[in-house]
Amino acid sequence: MDEQEKSLEKASLVFVKDILHLEKGKKFLIYVDQDSDIETAKAIQSCAEKNGVQTSLLELNSDLESADKLKELLHRIENGNFDAICELSAQFFFMTVAWQKASELGCRIYSLGAVDTDSFIRCVGQSDYRLMYQFGTALVKTLRKAKSIQILTEQGTHIEFKMIPSSLLNRILSKLRLIKGPSQRSWIELPPTLMAGQVAFQASPNTIEGTAVIDGYLWPPEEINPIDEPIILKIKKGSVVEISGCPSKSQILEKWLDGKEKVIKHFCIGFNPGAELSGKIIEAERVFGSISMGFGKHPFHTDGIFENASLLMNGQMIIKNGEFVHKDLSLLGKDLIQHYHDSRE
Repeated sequence: MDEQEKSLEKASLVFVKDILHLEKGKKFLIYVDQDSDIETAKAIQSCAEKNGVQTSLLELNSDLESADKLKELLHRIENGNFDAICELSAQFFFMTVAWQKASELGCRIYSLGAVDTDSFIRCVGQSDYRLMYQFGTALVKTLRKAKSIQILTEQGTHIEFKMIPSSLLNRILSKLRLIKGPSQRSWIELPPTLMAGQVAFQASPNTIEGTAVIDGYLWPPEEINPIDEPIILKIKKGSVVEISGCPSKSQILEKWLDGKEKVIKHFCIGFNPGAELSGKIIEAERVFGSISMGFGKHPFHTDGIFENASLLMNGQMIIKNGEFVHKDLSLLGKDLIQHYHDSRE
């Protein structure tokens, strides 16, 4: 067994035991599609089965349209009596009736998107979830004091808005499972969740004004990446009113969104020390110190990432050029990054 195989096995064990808290006799579903990393899926499946978990791997039919894939997944969930589900598909189903039904049935759900093996190892196996929880809690505590936010980059991003009171209470997407007591396998149950390392919040819609220069990543549509030349979005009263910048990529985005709602839905801050601007949005949004913006209505919802962005809250600098500088976050952030680097040695 080479080093990557050992790391993948370790990450799978962390995922199965310490994140999903799956025990012997539990039922577990993993679903993939044609763009999934099957090596990662099979490693998780193998780990779960070695620990006595009844595991099923569903490969969604690539010949089906999205609506029919949803029906296929929903049917499996309704008839599977699963205790936990892992999404490893490139197509996300967390905003659909399939996840709603799984939640109603009391199933724990975790989306990793179509992460590849290297991303899974870095973001799950080598990133300390206890420290991420501590950092995420401190970040939320800080942001709850926000009345106004500014997002700036040297590339030209300048967005200002007012915060919705208590939006953080309802829109935390990090969903970090809290370890309590001496056992690392004692978790607080939380709603359906995505890969750890992100907090999302909403702005008061009509107050969002400015220019967003997307220079790190944007998805979907698939054809946009990589971004070699920034895409520029003009925002007025909470909606994107103009798309410019890179001629070819801006045209792709404009055509994809033609006639569709372009309302700003959320902003996100990433803090997973293992995340990189890779080929998958679920990882790219969690790059440590990154800021992203989501706009449009599902299924025409897209997320764009600003590189080396700064965030000011009530005029006070919280993030400066991608680095957490607030007094309550700086040391915690350095500890989180140091632990990550130590885990890779």
